[in-house]
Amino acid sequence: MAARFFPRSFTKHLTILLCGVFLFSAAGWWAISSHRINHLLDEQISLRAEVQARQLAQLPSLVGAVRRESADDVMAIVAGLQKVTDADFITVSNEKGLRLAHPVPERIGLPVLGGDIEKALNQGEAYLSYGVGSLGPSVRFISPIIDNGEIVGMIKVGYLINTIAVLNEENISPLLGFALSAAVLSGLIAWRFSGYIGQKMQHLEPWQLTQTLSTSQGVLEAAHEGLMAVNHHGQLYLINDSARMLLGDQMGMPTPFAVSQLTDEPGIFSLKGEDFIDKLVRINGRNLVMTRVTLPSTNDVPGGAVFSLRAQDEIQILSNKISQVSHYLESLRVTRHEYQNKLSTLGGLLQLGHYQQALDLVLAQSQTNQGQMDSVRQLQSLPMISGLLLANMGKASEKGISVDLTELDGWHALPANMDEEQLSTLVGNLFSNSIEALEGIKEGAIRVAMYETRNEHVLAFYNNGPRIQVSLDVLCQMGYTSKPDYKDHGIGLHLVQSIVESVSGHIEMDSDDNETAFTLYFPKEQPC
Repeated sequence: MAARFFPRSFTKHLTILLCGVFLFSAAGWWAISSHRINHLLDEQISLRAEVQARQLAQLPSLVGAVRRESADDVMAIVAGLQKVTDADFITVSNEKGLRLAHPVPERIGLPVLGGDIEKALNQGEAYLSYGVGSLGPSVRFISPIIDNGEIVGMIKVGYLINTIAVLNEENISPLLGFALSAAVLSGLIAWRFSGYIGQKMQHLEPWQLTQTLSTSQGVLEAAHEGLMAVNHHGQLYLINDSARMLLGDQMGMPTPFAVSQLTDEPGIFSLKGEDFIDKLVRINGRNLVMTRVTLPSTNDVPGGAVFSLRAQDEIQILSNKISQVSHYLESLRVTRHEYQNKLSTLGGLLQLGHYQQALDLVLAQSQTNQGQMDSVRQLQSLPMISGLLLANMGKASEKGISVDLTELDGWHALPANMDEEQLSTLVGNLFSNSIEALEGIKEGAIRVAMYETRNEHVLAFYNNGPRIQVSLDVLCQMGYTSKPDYKDHGIGLHLVQSIVESVSGHIEMDSDDNETAFTLYFPKEQPC
């Protein structure tokens, strides 16, 4: 494969491009400057020749010597003038064009060469001429010598082209050196600037930046969590659709904008302090779980932070599902242990020949199981609720707590906007709280009621535990618990309240020294 003329690296491309631009600019500047200097030098030389020729043509001593055609006198005068002028030559001739003065004495008396003196001798004109004389190519100014209105000769003051070239080179050489130095310096600047750009681009090629941007955008949108990026000025500059849905309508504003506009509490999105994980916040009336990760600084510029947002109820529902699974496992463990004991008892009675007592034991257990099944018969349309109640009954039975399910009249249909999973969350949390409230109490009792009125569905849990001293609002706060071991507590009632409010229901709590009741009301039709 033939080698590429241009390198693949973007920074090298940029270096070559900038060097080319700088070199082209330097070459253009030098060409224009040298042309301009050459032109100015020509004008200056021409002006010098004209001024000297006109002045010398009026010099009385020279005019008199020319009229007399005294070559010696003219040569003496011109020799003195030649010492104080920078002109290459001064030539004087009589009215016939014969030289009276010349830098080469042997040429005195010979005709003037160049063929450009006729207008001066015949018409009395003064003019600039470019020609080739006996000394070579030159620029000369020819002026007639007039005495009392009569042309008696002419004077020619000139500069050789070689002399002008030397002067021009002396003026242009520094410019050429400056242009070359500027080109070298520009190359160094281009190289350093390209390196700086490469550093700012994290030494990635443009196609890599495009790929990284596309990938990051895809990852951003693929994330289920809401993700927001905030710079060190507190301005939100990147957000995915999940975060827009969680934060509400005001996210229609174009980015970037101050992230403090999202909430009335500016400290929520503060970039100060330590990073945090799963912090509970409330934004626009919605409970969210937030995580903050500070971005590392680059080149002494603060990096800002990335915030992740999740709906609190999603985490709570997941936690509740895990809790329910734990309850089911615990119930199975209790049931297994209980039946192992009863099977051991039954086996012992059979070995001893007490067949009637063994039969009575089997019938008693059958009646107990049938009674439990009959108690949830009204909930045949809600199998998850039936299983959950039976599991909690087993757990309560192990702790010596009686459970009354005689008031389960059932519901013909679920409340508006509620599914069986949400209802199981309510039943599971309220049942678990009732069991925990009765721990350490003799003859603890739980009563569950589930019925319908004309306009509402009602779910109620009663227990004869201790009186609750705090209000319902305090009791339902996230993280509130009266238990000394607060880990994994303080979530259940808050989740219950969140679900009830989401389906436009409400909760009532009535607690005294004899009984505590939690009653949940759900409208049959969703209010407008």
